Amino acid sequence: MRKVAEYAARWDLKNGMDPLALTDDERVGRLGRVVPGRLLQMPAWMPLTGGFEPYTPLIKGLRKAVVHPSAIGEFGYDWRLPVEHNARLLADRIDQHLSDWRAHRECQAARAAAPDQRPARIVLVAHSMGGLLTAALGLIPGALDNVRAVLTVGTPFHGAVKAMEILNSGHGMLGLPAKNLSRLARTLPGVHDLLPSYRCLDTGDDVVALTPGDVEAIGGDRELAGKAFELHTRLDGVVLPCHRIVEGIAQPTTQSLRIRDGVVEARHLGYDRHDDGELLRDEIGRLVEYDHGGDGTVYRYSTTHGDVETYPVAQQHAALAVTGSVLDFARGLLTGNRRGARLGGADLGLDTPDRVPVGTAFEVVARTEQAPDQVSCLVEDAGAETLQEPVRRPLLTPVPGEDVLLSAHVLLDEPGLYRVKVGAGGDPVTRLVMVG
Repeated sequence: MRKVAEYAARWDLKNGMDPLALTDDERVGRLGRVVPGRLLQMPAWMPLTGGFEPYTPLIKGLRKAVVHPSAIGEFGYDWRLPVEHNARLLADRIDQHLSDWRAHRECQAARAAAPDQRPARIVLVAHSMGGLLTAALGLIPGALDNVRAVLTVGTPFHGAVKAMEILNSGHGMLGLPAKNLSRLARTLPGVHDLLPSYRCLDTGDDVVALTPGDVEAIGGDRELAGKAFELHTRLDGVVLPCHRIVEGIAQPTTQSLRIRDGVVEARHLGYDRHDDGELLRDEIGRLVEYDHGGDGTVYRYSTTHGDVETYPVAQQHAALAVTGSVLDFARGLLTGNRRGARLGGADLGLDTPDRVPVGTAFEVVARTEQAPDQVSCLVEDAGAETLQEPVRRPLLTPVPGEDVLLSAHVLLDEPGLYRVKVGAGGDPVTRLVMVG
C-alpha cells in the first residue's frame, strides 16, 4: 500500500508524472522505454478517474471455470499508446497463448474427452479500453480467426466525455494533480482514442459531433484527435464473434458537454433522437434533455456496438469487471452455461469525491428507490491484502426534499486509498476515494 501512496503522491509534484509523457521518438514508433507488465494487481488512483480496481478477482474467477490455470492468459498493455498499436501486440499474444495452450497436456486430454473434439479457441474478456483493442483486431486480417467469443465490459465504443475533461482539466481550478494529468494526456494517443465520437457537443440549439479543431481548442492534440475519430469510424464496421456487452448503469456520468472560452463544461445529461436521427424537441423547439446515466465514466449508450444486445449492471466503471454477476457471466461464456446471463439488479447509483484531504468529512450519496433500512454502506481499506473489518459503517439517511437520494458524511483520519461500498441486496456498487 505504501507504493500506491507514493504513486498517487506523484500527482502532487509539479513534474511528477512528466516521465510518462510520450516523447518524439515514441510518437514515431521507437518504443521500449516504458514496458507494460501484467494486469493491474493492486488498487490505483489517478485524478478524475475514480481510481482503478485490480483484476485479481477476475483472473481467479476465470481459472475456476477452465480445466487448468494455464488456459487463462493475461495481456497487459501500455495504455498511453494508440489502440491499433496495442491491438497488433494483442494479436501476437493471442497466437502465442493459443499455441502454448494447445500443446499443453491438460488441453489435449480435455479435447480427447470432448464430444466434438474440436481444437481449443480463444475467448476474450475485455474491460474498458481493452474492448477497443479487441475491436481493432477486426482491422487485422486473420486476427479474429481463432476467437470463439468476446465479452466487452464498460467499453467506450463511441468514446467518453471524460477524455475531454482530462485533456481540459489544466484550464480549470482543480489543483495540481488535474493539471499534471492534462499536461500528460495531451501527449498520449491512447487518451485521444477515448474521445467521444457521438453527437455530444451542445451548441445551444443543436447537438453535434466534435471535430479535431474542437479538441485542439480545449487543449488536446489536433492530429491525434483526427486519427482517433477516423479509428472510431472504422471500428464501427467490425463484427466481433459471439459478442456480448456488459454496460454500467445508474451512476452519475458525463454524457454531453459545452465549450465556453476554451473550458469544457461537462454535463450529466444526454439527448434522445427520433428514428430518422433528428433530435427530440419540446413543443417550442427546445432540445429535450434526459439523464441516461452510465458507469460513472462511460455514458450508457456509448458501450453499444452494432446490433449486439447489452446487459446492464448497476456499477461504477472501475469495478465492473470484478463484480460478482459479471464474473458469473464471463464464466458462463467460457463454459457455455448461460446461468450468468441475467444481470441487472437494483438500479443503485453512488457518488463520492475521488480525492479528499485527511481529516475532512466528505459526502457519500446513493440514488435508489430502496428504503433506507435496506441500503448498507461500508468503507474499507482498499490496500488490505486480507479481509478486514470495515474502517467505517456510515448510516445513509434520506436527503431532505429528495425522494431517491440517501447520504452520509464520512471522516477518515489516516491517508490511503479507501473503497466505499453501497449495497441493496445485490452486488454492492463501489468507488475508490484517495485520502491524502
